[in-house]
Amino acid sequence: MIERLRRASRVVTGWGWTLVGVAVVGGVLGVVLGWAELVVAASAALVLVLAAVPWIVGQRDVDVRLALSAERVPVGQSAHATLVVRRPGRVFAPRAVDVLVGDVTYRLDLPRLGTGDETTQRIVLDTRRRGRVVVGPATVLRTDPFGILERTHVLTLAAELVVHPRLARIPAVAAGLVRDLEGEASAELTADDVAFHSLRDYHPGDEPRHVHWRSTARTGQLLVRQFEPSKRSDTLVCVSTCDDDYGADDFELALEVVATIATGAIAERRRVRVVESPTTGRLDPAPVDARTRDRLLDGLTDLSTDRRLGIVDVVRSVALSPQASVAWIVVGSAAPPRRIREAAGLLPPDVAPIVLRADALAPPSVGRLARVPVLTIGLLEDLARGLRSESLA
Repeated sequence: MIERLRRASRVVTGWGWTLVGVAVVGGVLGVVLGWAELVVAASAALVLVLAAVPWIVGQRDVDVRLALSAERVPVGQSAHATLVVRRPGRVFAPRAVDVLVGDVTYRLDLPRLGTGDETTQRIVLDTRRRGRVVVGPATVLRTDPFGILERTHVLTLAAELVVHPRLARIPAVAAGLVRDLEGEASAELTADDVAFHSLRDYHPGDEPRHVHWRSTARTGQLLVRQFEPSKRSDTLVCVSTCDDDYGADDFELALEVVATIATGAIAERRRVRVVESPTTGRLDPAPVDARTRDRLLDGLTDLSTDRRLGIVDVVRSVALSPQASVAWIVVGSAAPPRRIREAAGLLPPDVAPIVLRADALAPPSVGRLARVPVLTIGLLEDLARGLRSESLA
């Protein structure tokens, strides 16, 4: 009941409340004081309020469809929202429709529509920055000629445009590091893989399918195959989301680098793991969903530099189980070399680290920090040229 009264009170404008006050207070005082003029004024105010009611009752005057040109676009790609407005009957149609885009309300003026006519309106959306743009709902404001009452009708649901980080074309992201299609052989031995190494005596618990029957028949003793485990070229991307690690425009560039590296690995059907700064000092890994290209880019769209912990903590959170052969360490220009070196040193010896340093004000360069290759990137287009450098091999 209270909620209904609250909704009803929002229908009355400031001018409307003035008339309601005149009708109530003026009517009471006019009757009590016997002042006929005041009673007439109160009656006129009440008539105006009651006459305004039919203008705001009822349902939709028009049918509206809201559609986006695309659900996901990279930064800088054009996108727009299309609004199709149709007048279904002879009921008076509004002259304008309001559409909320982010925090801005666009008022679209409508032409005069006959019964069954429709018009198409278009809104160009701003895709200059990474993020999510909520478009809608579309609404129409119904009011009376005197501006006493007004009511907003919601005509459509809201739609969302996701503006992804930009991507660049790059060579194979692990070129020069893991070249074998089936993986790179390890010095360890295992009972099940694809790279045959040697034969050994059978031990209880060994798989019968690994018995080498020809050698067993020749020697009269059960012999089983043993293999060299192959190491798939899985990819780990560690990105700091600590504000202290970045300059002014470094973080956007860093996310573009992460997106390019990770989507390149996904395109090559490698397993990809993207991890950002942990939320707490417990250093539990904070993964970004990288199961598909769209999920990865959606996750990167939502990242921001709101974490206290930096790149050392990111690598430390996954150092015990990196599950990768290549680890890309992505930082900004403000990350101290000492911290970068410490982060790279946390990885196991069989994981090859490469540091990608996003510095929007620096020329591209390839160097080394201790034995770790460091690629400094000033523009996203510098990434492809840097990855072709022999210094990374």
